[in-house]
Amino acid sequence: MDLYIDFRRQIEIIKIPREIQDPRLVTREMLLGKARAFTNTHGPRTRFALLRLWSAPHFYPLMIGWDRRHTVTFYDAVGRAWEWKFIPKDMPCSEWSIHNQARLRVMPYVAAFGEQVIVKRDMYLVMGKDEADLKKIAAGVTWTVQTEPWRLEVDFWKSFVNVDLGFLEGLNEKWLD
Repeated sequence: MDLYIDFRRQIEIIKIPREIQDPRLVTREMLLGKARAFTNTHGPRTRFALLRLWSAPHFYPLMIGWDRRHTVTFYDAVGRAWEWKFIPKDMPCSEWSIHNQARLRVMPYVAAFGEQVIVKRDMYLVMGKDEADLKKIAAGVTWTVQTEPWRLEVDFWKSFVNVDLGFLEGLNEKWLD
């Protein structure tokens, strides 16, 4: 590795507010269970999308506030000071931050989306009763994610759209982890 920062010392600094949902509660089994139940209710024409948010390999596109940057400042081997401006993926509880931001994007539209959208960390499982319904709901989710404030965007290179239950069940378990 060309860069390693031991964030373990910061674990005692991190205080997770109660209103933030633990992303570990949304399991692979739960997602597949919801997809199966949705398919059983709406029939074999149901379609799904897994919309993954864009992120760099080593950080989530969430700015760290000025008042918190001191917690991610470090010195390199020659004594230069560096600070992360975005949340490093290997920082403790970083997945809580992206999960919370992803949920906040769709929460104002829960009346429109109903139970057809589930957030799992940096991914949305979108469930459509048929192809046309999926298109409508997935477009709505994409719009809510990519509208102001524009910080997040759907990465269609890492997403799956218009797939069936068999496809979801056949995905490598890491995809839904």
